[in-house]
Parts: sequence; C-alpha cells; structure tokens
Amino acid sequence: MSSSVSASLSNPTPLQLHCLVLDYLCHNCYTRTASAFNRDSTIRLLDPDGDEILGHPAKQHSGVNERPSSSAESFEILLNQVKLRQEIRTHILSGRVEDAIVLLNAKFPSVLSEDIAVTQAAEPRITANNMDYVSSTSTEPAHLLLNLRILAFSEACRTIPLEYPPKSAPVPTDAASHPPFETPTAIPDQCVDNNGQQLALLLRAQKLLAQLNTLPNAADRATYLEELKNVAGLLAYKIPEKSSVSKYLTLERREAVADQINRAILKRTGLPLISSVELVARYTHLLWQAANQHGVKARPGAISPTRSSKLSSTETDDAVVSPFDLHQFLGLKP
Repeated sequence: MSSSVSASLSNPTPLQLHCLVLDYLCHNCYTRTASAFNRDSTIRLLDPDGDEILGHPAKQHSGVNERPSSSAESFEILLNQVKLRQEIRTHILSGRVEDAIVLLNAKFPSVLSEDIAVTQAAEPRITANNMDYVSSTSTEPAHLLLNLRILAFSEACRTIPLEYPPKSAPVPTDAASHPPFETPTAIPDQCVDNNGQQLALLLRAQKLLAQLNTLPNAADRATYLEELKNVAGLLAYKIPEKSSVSKYLTLERREAVADQINRAILKRTGLPLISSVELVARYTHLLWQAANQHGVKARPGAISPTRSSKLSSTETDDAVVSPFDLHQFLGLKP
C-alpha cells in the first residue's frame, strides 16, 4: 500500500467513514439498517454559499470505495440489487434451488450463462499496490450451475425438513423485506411412491452426469464426477440425514453454495467480493503478522493496532511488533 493511501486511511474523512459503514451494510445485505443509516447520517456537501450540493458523484479515496450516499436515486438502485442478492441467498438457504436459478437467470443472467456479455474486467492481477480480493471459489458459470444442480439433487433426496432460519435462531431484523419461505411438511412414508421417487432421482443423477461431461477441462470433469458419486450415495439410505453422507444435507452445505453464488453476482456486476472494512482488516492482519514473524521492530511514533496510543522511543528499542488481533483491537478504547 502506498504511503499516501496509508496516511489517508489512518486519518479518514467523515465521508470515508460513512461510506465504509454503508459499504459494509450493503455488502452483507442489511437493507433496513443501510436505509436508516443512509437517511440519518448522510454527509452533506456545501458550496461556498452554504447551499447543499445534491447528487455528488461517487468517489474513490485511497482505495476505499465511496458510494453516492447523497443521491437518493443511485442509492435506491444499489439497494434494489442488494435485495435481489438477499432473495437469491434466501432461496438457496431454504433449499429452493430451482427458484434461485430462475431468479438468477432473470436478474443476473451472466452468472450462469457464458453466452451473456460480461462488463466486468478480467480477473485482477495481484501487484504491490493492488488490494483487490480474488474469490477462493470458482465463478465460472458452468461450475456454478453444476453446484446448484447438485445441491438441488441432494435437497430432492431429503426426508427430514431443514428449516431456514432455524427455529432456535432469531430471525434477523435486517433480512430482506419478503417473508422467509416455509419448508413443506414432511410427507408420511406410507404416502410416498418410493419406486417412483427413486426413479426420478436416478434420472436427475443421469442428467447431472451428462451435464458434467460437457465440461471442457478434464480435471474439472474428474472433480465433479467424484462429487456426484459421493452425493449419489444419498440414494442408498432410507433416511439419508442419519447416514454417513449426511453432510450433503446440512445447512453449511447450503451456505457454501449461497456464498459462492453471492461472490459470483458481485463479480459479474463489477462490485468488490468483500466489503472494504473486511479487506482492510485482512490486509492489516497479514502485514503485521509478517512483520512479527520477521522480527521487525516498530518505529517511534508508529501507530500500533494492539494499543490505543503511539509507541514511545523507549518502547521500540527492542520491541518486535505484535501480530494484529482483531478482537483485541475492537476492545481498545480511543
């Protein structure tokens, strides 16, 4: 990070702080809190005559994205996109994978289709001054669609409903405005045509096999073939939720796919994959950890993330910088 960037982030402007918070709220789909925060804490710019400057454009200062907080129209456009991302995520977490695919094709068609022109630039190359976050999971449309179809297959094998949100967990007040989806009541065993259901599941597995065989990369085909074999093991159990392959029916499995789809939407719409606050925290953690491992000594007057005051000259004579601890940092009093 350049010295000018570091200096700016160590002494942020009110507008930067406002946009950091708003960026975090929007990125994590806290739509109601984001609306209230934007309404009550918008930074107003004044001209020399004291009149408010309306609709000032979005700016970028020192690597921190600043959204157009004073433009009601721009903010509503952003918020509507956030709500769509949250709705798709809720579909997946509720096990309604087909509904998520329909909504993705309608609102974000480039996520699952390679035929759609994508405005997002190529994958960023890491440089000394580049703080872009690269997704740890694939954002290729063919991979995403296969992951969704495999999840839909495992959900079709389910015999015990998995409710979302769980009854033991409170419903987030910042969830999207639409009500949570209700999980269908389990159908009694005697009312289920087991033979017909098994046949339908086998046909779905065959379609998945045909779909993965269209992947151009041999390594990808081998990886997904192994995954499909494991997931197909659900067919061998009357109650797969109590089997050795029950991990494919957990909420964590849904969450992993939902997170991957969310990152793909952000990439295809030209937005950062993680919030600016998380990016800066990750950068700070790695920087101070590396300095600690190499025995770097802090300079007098340096700002330490492990304490609220600057280091004195006597404290830095033999002191090696401490690794960054986010929980400790958040507990510090200014």
